[in-house]
Amino acid sequence: MNNSLLILILVVILFIAYQLLMKKKKKLNRFREEWESGEFLARSEDHQSVSMYWENKKNRETIYDGIDQLTWDDLAMDTVFKKINYTQSSVGSEYLFNQLRDINPFFEDIQNKEELYKLLANDQALREEILHILSGLGKQNYTDSSSFFYEDRKYNIKYVAVYKLLALLPFASIFLMFYSLKFGILSLVVSFLINTIIYYKNKTALENELYSTAYIASIIHAGKRFSSVKHLKFTTFANEFKDKVQPIKKILVLNNIISLGKGSKGDFDAIYEYIRILFLLDFISNNNIIKTISNHKDEYRELWQRIGQLDAGIAVAFYRKSLVSYCIPEFVEREELSFENMSHPLIKDPVTNTTILGKCTLITGSNASGKSTYIKAIAINAILAQTINTVLAENWTMKPSYIVTSMVIQDNVLDGDSYLIAEIKSLKRIIRLCEQGKPCISFIDEILKGTNTIERIAASAAMMEWLSSNKGMNIIASHDIELTEMARKVYANYHFSESIENGTVQFDYTIHSGPSKTRNAIKLLGILDYPESITKKANGLAEYFTERREWEEMKAIDVIY
Repeated sequence: MNNSLLILILVVILFIAYQLLMKKKKKLNRFREEWESGEFLARSEDHQSVSMYWENKKNRETIYDGIDQLTWDDLAMDTVFKKINYTQSSVGSEYLFNQLRDINPFFEDIQNKEELYKLLANDQALREEILHILSGLGKQNYTDSSSFFYEDRKYNIKYVAVYKLLALLPFASIFLMFYSLKFGILSLVVSFLINTIIYYKNKTALENELYSTAYIASIIHAGKRFSSVKHLKFTTFANEFKDKVQPIKKILVLNNIISLGKGSKGDFDAIYEYIRILFLLDFISNNNIIKTISNHKDEYRELWQRIGQLDAGIAVAFYRKSLVSYCIPEFVEREELSFENMSHPLIKDPVTNTTILGKCTLITGSNASGKSTYIKAIAINAILAQTINTVLAENWTMKPSYIVTSMVIQDNVLDGDSYLIAEIKSLKRIIRLCEQGKPCISFIDEILKGTNTIERIAASAAMMEWLSSNKGMNIIASHDIELTEMARKVYANYHFSESIENGTVQFDYTIHSGPSKTRNAIKLLGILDYPESITKKANGLAEYFTERREWEEMKAIDVIY
């Protein structure tokens, strides 16, 4: 009988071990397939959840700069983030999101990050072991796990000492039974009723709290697993994890108490829950978890950030591998931005451009010729250069700078702002950044297009002159040819052009030196079968203005019915 029982236990253990081994093998196969193909199926994550670390850091640190929301939206950086986000955990997603928004022109640890990217890219065995641990941590929305090291979290149930006393009451009732069975049983029933009322009255608030602390326990468990990784180049990391986990590892025991019976099926699940209710285990254990984190916020923060750094590091290495070409940027002190064969990260089979840009640049050209895409490509790559040390170009040189844009302006109905007011406020952000004396590169698409021609050109020219005399580089795209003439001594002129061939518009999406000279907008009227009188008159008016710098007055024409 004993031998049969031992054999049965051995079979069960071997079966469980086999299932775990197959599960790990399946994960590794997926990781290898993704790494080879450069493609992955991203798990859906709520944007507000992913941005929690960024929001916590921005709201709680006294000095914190980064990419503001208008710039982020102008450049479709949410889409860029999703393209890079090959992270396996919520910690990694939040860390990477923050990393892309947290531009630091002083590059305190950029070299350390580059060494990590190369290590994770080149060492397959180490990378896969890290991926396996991170995938075990996994992703959960709204855990807000970073807030625990930015504030003193206090348990939201008052009078914790009273609950501890109530938790001891069942033990006292059991001892009382030895002296009076009747009063002991009565005391036990009363304590159970009281604790049941307390449990269910506060269950919703408690479960919300437990949701976060359960993920924190998973973070600590992942840190414990990282501390056991045996790899020569990971030794420093493993030792750091060991140091950070040591003072907070009792959270794992406390979380096991809270998890008692959860996930099991049948009558035992109810029995376990009654035990947790009777002794208020969830309340007391959760309170101790929060107290432990509050007493060791530094260790928890460093543990959280180190896990995020590893996860984001693999995501960056994966992104680089998926690119046709990329380079590591070079940073200089002069106000210059130069690149060779730069491309836009979100365009498939993009046209590349090579340019050397100085302090002030004005780009002209017609709609759809490539102006906006070009300056967005520069801005996005300038962000990637300073956050993940990666640029989609063969060469890239720039001055470390904050990035700010004014591009996709929209009416703000809630604030009562018209298009023009919204545009003026957007531009004021750039002025404010320059006034603070911070190094910045501003990107403006169609400056002040929300007003009439005379005021637009006058105000645009005045702002362009002001920007040229203050700290920072600025790159402006405009339709207004007048600006190329007014600013030719201060701003370097570039343009995008198009041609009309066989009745269709052809764009080369390549930047050219000098201001735009084409008038293809009028030619398009003829191609689209507008009345000949309209196209002829339009050409005549344009030539009249070019020669005299004033517009010909319209003539009254009798209408024939």
